[in-house]
Amino acid sequence: MQNRDNSYTRAELKSYEGEFLYELQNSYELSPRLSEQILISAKTSLLLTHKLQKGQVTAVVADLEERSGKPIEKVRKTTVILTLHNGQDDIRILQRLGRSNLRQFVIQRITEEAVEQGGILTQEDLSYYLSCSVRTIKRDINAIRNRGIEVITRGVFHNVGRGQSHKSKIINFYLDGFTYSEIKRKTRHSISSIRRYLESFSKVLMSLHYGITDISEISSITGLSEYLINQYQQIISDSQNTPTRKSNLSILLEQAQYRNGIKKRIRQLPHGFQAAVTQENKI
Repeated sequence: MQNRDNSYTRAELKSYEGEFLYELQNSYELSPRLSEQILISAKTSLLLTHKLQKGQVTAVVADLEERSGKPIEKVRKTTVILTLHNGQDDIRILQRLGRSNLRQFVIQRITEEAVEQGGILTQEDLSYYLSCSVRTIKRDINAIRNRGIEVITRGVFHNVGRGQSHKSKIINFYLDGFTYSEIKRKTRHSISSIRRYLESFSKVLMSLHYGITDISEISSITGLSEYLINQYQQIISDSQNTPTRKSNLSILLEQAQYRNGIKKRIRQLPHGFQAAVTQENKI
């Protein structure tokens, strides 16, 4: 078991993320915790581009609005980007929970990525990209649905609607008062993933707070898909009549406003003072 753990550690260190963390900790003498927080911030903002990142592939899939039943050669298609491997997050899930749970995690991620980009995967697509049998995919999807999360594939999309994504499920757990550790146990997502989803949700919350209600405009401002924004808007609306959820919405809004204010003040400082302020406020 010790050798197995060491192999995962080596895999982390050999990734681009591991190299970045090494530079932060050794060249800039930052703590491991602060280095990881900087990495998370970079992945959610600076590194978001339309170019393929390590671990991503392009896939030609059926268009989201194409109903099942047509011969595949007559189905309108679209190209999407799928994240088959998401660096250290996936390595840690593999280490902690094993391959079957990691595969279920990836199924949730790439089916939602496809839908957010206007495409939709079939179970056969999942079987191909994850190098396993369709029977295994069906078993994994049933396990995910038993946890209350809908997996949107082409065969079920027009029957069940868009369902509740794993991101929305995590947001709901947080608003209901669950801690990061409890959400991690319930959803099998890493704490860094949970934080990223909450940050994305907070962007929509901030937009609505400042009177921006048009979905396409929110999408342009936040970089989030209209599909996801629709779900987040519904969560915000449904939470207004529940004291606990409404209170937690206020906390998220305050945190988002604070982060935004700190970053704005840093941009206004002379360059030499920025590192000290960032270190002090642990952005």
